[in-house]
Amino acid sequence: MTQIIFHTRGSGPPLLLLHAFPLNAAMWDDQLPSFSELAKVWAPDLPGFGASAAAEIAGSLDELAREIADRLKREGVTRAAVAGCSMGGYLAFALLRVAPALVSQLVLLNSKASADAETARTNRLALADRVEREGCGFLEDEWHLGALSAATLEQRPAVVKRVRAIVHDATPAGVAAAQRAMASRPDSTPLLGELRIPVLVVHGLDDRYVSEQEARAMAGAIQGAQFVGVAQAGHLPNLERPEIVTDAVRHFLQSGVGSAST
Repeated sequence: MTQIIFHTRGSGPPLLLLHAFPLNAAMWDDQLPSFSELAKVWAPDLPGFGASAAAEIAGSLDELAREIADRLKREGVTRAAVAGCSMGGYLAFALLRVAPALVSQLVLLNSKASADAETARTNRLALADRVEREGCGFLEDEWHLGALSAATLEQRPAVVKRVRAIVHDATPAGVAAAQRAMASRPDSTPLLGELRIPVLVVHGLDDRYVSEQEARAMAGAIQGAQFVGVAQAGHLPNLERPEIVTDAVRHFLQSGVGSAST
């Protein structure tokens, strides 16, 4: 069995970075120099993405979370701060279900606790079928148009080029499995009121997929959670406005509490 590839950097308390769909751990490259000064960063390419293109595909997010938790435990990591963007946030909730003792701090970037509505679920399954028929080329051409803010699409061509390059490394098997796993994920909303760890919610305010209202409501349901809104950023704020996100998360990791809204 080909294992998930973890990219590691730095030293100190463990920090697990979970990437968005359909990207890979390269999405965190802007944050790594800063984060690795504070922590030992563990950034996996999830199965079917990036360097884990050949890794065995998990059947669900909970199964994948168990695999990641078990792998970290074998590496001597039993407690870690966890940051997840979009799909990475869904995977962070899965970790809270299957290995709650692992998570010491939680950062959620442009993610949500609720399960998919029926229309969204249907669209995910259709995308999984399409990528198995056609391959991933259309994602490279189309996905960033909905994911990135208008400001990024118009004013930050380097970010657009970078996102397209990362999407290029996705595999049809990885994309299809990820979509089906996200479509079948349970509602994590009941977990919110039970959390007793520091939580930071970071949200690109121009996200077309997860609304600001949803993100603020999620933060409001978590005791002590802090919210950072990132203007002129869409679904990938750490790529679109990297300085703001890096500073907010770095402060959170250092202090154990989040930053004020921006």
